[in-house]
Amino acid sequence: MINQLFWDFDGTLFDTYPKMVAAFMPALSDLGIDDVEIDEHQIYETMRQHDVGTAIRKFSAFYGLKEASLRKLNCQYQTKMVADALPFPGVKEVLSLISGMDGRNFLLTHRDNQAKGMLDQFGLLDFFSGFVTSDQDFPRKPQPDSINWLIETYEVDRKKAIMIGDRKLDVAAGHNANIASCLFDPDGTIVDSGNPEIRVTEINELVPWLTNK
Repeated sequence: MINQLFWDFDGTLFDTYPKMVAAFMPALSDLGIDDVEIDEHQIYETMRQHDVGTAIRKFSAFYGLKEASLRKLNCQYQTKMVADALPFPGVKEVLSLISGMDGRNFLLTHRDNQAKGMLDQFGLLDFFSGFVTSDQDFPRKPQPDSINWLIETYEVDRKKAIMIGDRKLDVAAGHNANIASCLFDPDGTIVDSGNPEIRVTEINELVPWLTNK
């Protein structure tokens, strides 16, 4: 049975990407880019297939902007807008199920402690046994350092563990830590999946797979 779950936050536990794209738009506008020049779908795909940092580098270069300026403005808008994001359907049920079968949930995110605050807001924080956020000084995924730290700190059996995320780098992070990985891809955006052990379009699709392992 796999009952030690390591969760990514953005795009996995919470549906934050629409808010992240929405934050990117006024950041570009503030730097003089006209709305008609901004391709929302391209921004979304870049964030989902890679990460926000890649989007900042890519569109700074494309529009001839200073990376630092776009990064600062994007962060300001994103912190405000992401606060309104909601958990994905099925998240609470799966977190609760794992807690009820002597399992544990761990948070592993590039977001800061805002993630913990949002979990608390929706009554989800108590389902988690341990956390790694950007406020801790770990290399970013797909480096496995943060997962390994949680595994060692909480004495997790790697054979019972899985990393759940919405991008290839989450899948790779799990594999680099010698645990299984799940790709959550609700809209079929991810082309190169990194060969996860399971791929789902809804969080609750995890339940039969986890309980049969």
